[in-house]
This record gives sequence, structure tokens and C-alpha cells, in this order.
Amino acid sequence: MPKKSKVSLGDIADILRAGQRSEKDRSTPLGVLVVVDTSAARDVVLAVKDAFMPRQATATVRVESLAASEPPAPGWDAAVVVAGAHVAAAERMAEGLARCGVPVGLVVDSVLDLGANDLPEEVAALVSAVPASGADAVRANLADWLVDAAGEKGIAFAASFPFCRDQKVRELVRTSALENAAVGAVQVLPSADLPIMTVRQAKLALDVAAACGHPVSVASLADVAAVIAAGLAWREVARRATQVMPVPQWAVKAAVGFAGTVATGAAARLRNDPPALPDVGDLVAGSAVGPIVEAAARVASRAAKAVGERPGAASGQRQGEAPARADGARRTLPAPREATGRGRDDGYVVISGGCDEA
Repeated sequence: MPKKSKVSLGDIADILRAGQRSEKDRSTPLGVLVVVDTSAARDVVLAVKDAFMPRQATATVRVESLAASEPPAPGWDAAVVVAGAHVAAAERMAEGLARCGVPVGLVVDSVLDLGANDLPEEVAALVSAVPASGADAVRANLADWLVDAAGEKGIAFAASFPFCRDQKVRELVRTSALENAAVGAVQVLPSADLPIMTVRQAKLALDVAAACGHPVSVASLADVAAVIAAGLAWREVARRATQVMPVPQWAVKAAVGFAGTVATGAAARLRNDPPALPDVGDLVAGSAVGPIVEAAARVASRAAKAVGERPGAASGQRQGEAPARADGARRTLPAPREATGRGRDDGYVVISGGCDEA
């Protein structure tokens, strides 16, 4: 039997089909119902509403008041009920939605606030308590619940609601990495693990891009090419490691397969959804040097104002200063040039500070 040690045209076709599936998963229509008890904590309510602002046109979100909500009905992919002082009413709403087959996240201050309802097993499985001790906590807990409850629509939820992308990407990476580790540990044919692992890593890159809200495009194909090239590098790492490390070959390949897949997922996430850089002004204002910078700005402003009020300041000539040129013309600084396209002012900026009091 001939051994398969390279990525074939059939593997490329499989990757392309995987890209089509990723695009289909990304653009799957979604419907989310949010029911809010108006007596709930304001920061929690705002955090929930902000989390469920859809980023894709394929997602629809409906927000209702608990007191004026319509009777529970099927047709929603997920529902969130934010409880306040009327916990019993929120529980009834969550139970009614679950009986319609809708997975429900019941947001409460504490799970101890919930009553002991004797629900059928299939109904109870669709209702999950989501603790909400604060805005940040409710977002993180909602993301964990939503990724678990979304099932096959997890990529669509991550694409439309960025607050749950981290959890979904971690799930995708963990699943693919464990699969590739198993492929490396179980050797059916010599060198047959390379194309299998590479194809899985390429599929992972496409799924991560879809979860970050990016449609499959030429750039996605470039990412796939990079994954295939990286697969060759990981193969060389595994080969050299088996030569120098006193451990079984299957263990080395399993470890390299796991690590390579995790690296692929991390690179795909950074490529498609890089973290936002903090604003420098916010960093200064929120740090210990913030008051120092503000004080320096005030001193510079007062100094500039004082210079402008001196006699002769309007003409630009210092008091008692003789003309610098024989013809009587004064030598002046060149006019400031316009800012460049990089947002930097190339003109002159003079800052005077440390004025002595008379």
C-alpha cells in the first residue's frame, strides 16, 4: 500500500469544501429573545443589551419587558431572561420558553434566589442559571452558557456577537488539537499523519475566521496556504525531536500535533480579530503620571498666555530687541508646516515652564 506523506489535490478539495461549510455556518440566520425585568440592576441590563447587539444582518434580536412580554413561543435559537425583584415571574417565563424547545439563560444575582421547580428533565436541561454579580461577570457567564447551548450554530453566534468569540475559538482549538494529538499517537501508515493534521489545521483556520465574522475570501485561501507551509515545518520539528528525545515517536508526534494546532488557532485568531490597542490618552489619564501631565499642561498654558500679553508680542519682537538685519527686517521662525498623513505635526512647538514668581 503506498504511503501518503504529502497534501494531495483531494486534500485541497476537502479544505475548499470545509471553507464552504464555514461560510454557511457563519451566515446561518439567528433569532435571540431578550426579556428584561425592569427592576434588575441597571449595569447588568446594559451589559446584556450591549452584548446582544448583532454585528451581522443575519442575526435578529428582540428585547421585551418581562411585565409586558408576549406568551412564550417557539422559533428562537436562544433566549435570555434577566431577573430582578420578580424572580418567580422570570422563572415562569424561562420555563415557558424551555417547554417550547428554546435554550434559556436565566440571569440572576445569585442561584440561591431560584426556587426548587420540579421540571421535566428535557425542560430543565434547556434552562441554565447565569450568575450576574456585575457587568463583566454576566458577560463572561453568558458567553460560557451561549457557546454551550448554541451547538452547531456556535460559529454563527460568535460571528454575530463578539462577546462570546473567545469561548467559541477556544472550543474550536481544543477540539481540533485533541483530534490531531490522537492522529499523531495512532500511526496507521508511516508519515500519513502529516496530511491529516494539516487538513484539520486548515479547517480550523477557516472556522476561526468564520467565528470572527469574516467571510471566506481570497485572504482565507492565503491563510490556508500558510497553514500548509507551517505543517511542513511542524513535520520537520517532529522528525528532529524523535531523533534527540528519548521518548516514543508516537508521543512526540502527538505533542507536536497538539502544539502545532494550538499555534494555528492562536495565529488565526490574531489574524482575523486582533486585540484593540488602548488609547494612549486613556492610559496616561488612568495612571499615576496623569496628574503630572495635566499640571504640566496647565503651566504651559499659563506661560503661553503670559508671553502673549507682553508688549510687542503681537508683532513678534521682544521688548528692547534690536533688528537682527541691517535692512531692518526681522528674522523670524518659519511658519509651521501642515501635519503629515501620519497624524504628526511637523511644525514648531515651544513650551515654556517653570516661571519664577517675583
